[in-house]
Amino acid sequence: MTNTIRAAHRDPRRNAVTSAVALAFVLVSGTAAANPPDPMEDRAARRAAAEALFDEGKWLMDEGRYPEACPKFAESQRLDAGVGTLLNLADCLEKIGRTASAWAEFRAAAYAAREKGQVEREQVARERAAALEPRLARLVITAPWAEQAQSLTIRKDGQILGRALWGTAVPVDPGKHVLEAQAEGKRPYRVEVEVPGGEATRVTAAIPELADVPRAPASEPVKLLPNSRAKVHEIAGIALGGAGIVSIVAGSILGMQAIARNDASAAHCIEGNLCDATGVALRSEARARGDAATGTIIGGVLAATGGLVLYLTAPESTPARAGVGTVGSGTGLVVGGVF
Repeated sequence: MTNTIRAAHRDPRRNAVTSAVALAFVLVSGTAAANPPDPMEDRAARRAAAEALFDEGKWLMDEGRYPEACPKFAESQRLDAGVGTLLNLADCLEKIGRTASAWAEFRAAAYAAREKGQVEREQVARERAAALEPRLARLVITAPWAEQAQSLTIRKDGQILGRALWGTAVPVDPGKHVLEAQAEGKRPYRVEVEVPGGEATRVTAAIPELADVPRAPASEPVKLLPNSRAKVHEIAGIALGGAGIVSIVAGSILGMQAIARNDASAAHCIEGNLCDATGVALRSEARARGDAATGTIIGGVLAATGGLVLYLTAPESTPARAGVGTVGSGTGLVVGGVF
């Protein structure tokens, strides 16, 4: 391995020194809120921490502990970017099989080295990227129905995939990748796609048309179902009330007839109660009709009152609500292939 990327084996005793430097950076950062550091001091602290992480990463690489070394280089690059750190990060990623990530970092290192005029490092980075390119696994994500849902969003491993990348063979690291799709008014979709490693591996994943979100069933107006008992009470009340009204009318007619008979008897009577035979007959008939009228009217009033009570106290009709709902379901399809 060229010394452009790697240095000689590091003395394990330096591990304590670099760890102490990293710890000092953490302590300085922890007090930043209370005592904002000078920009120059902050930059120096970041560089010191980045150097400690870089040395730690190289030592782990020498020990063959690549999965532990890669995050060290990545954090070192975040704190203080450098071409050498990028080259070591790319080399580490290649060691753990993350070929697409390594390829991207080698290309980034080549551009960075070119800007800094580091010709040798630029050449190394380009050669390493070119050597990885034939081995890259590529993933093609398609959504043929996307025009029907302008709000469609597709994510790969939690990151939004721009529409320009749909249908494009994008280099990805071998292994599992999570695809998610969502659109307004549609059920979300999620699937895991396995991308195998190998020469010129190409996997196509088709996002199926998303199923509609089921709508809540519309409620129908409340309908009153007939109640037989209520119906009987209502009919009985109406009938009794009607009979009462008829009786009141009939009693009124009898009363008027009684008055008419009594008035007619006046012509056949003198001094009030001294009547001839006709007068006696007329007054007797008037009295009989008057008594009948009184009884009929009283009975009619009672009947009408009872009918009204029956009608008003009839049991209420039973409320019933009817509704029908449907629940929709969707299906999905992922097509994978190696070409």
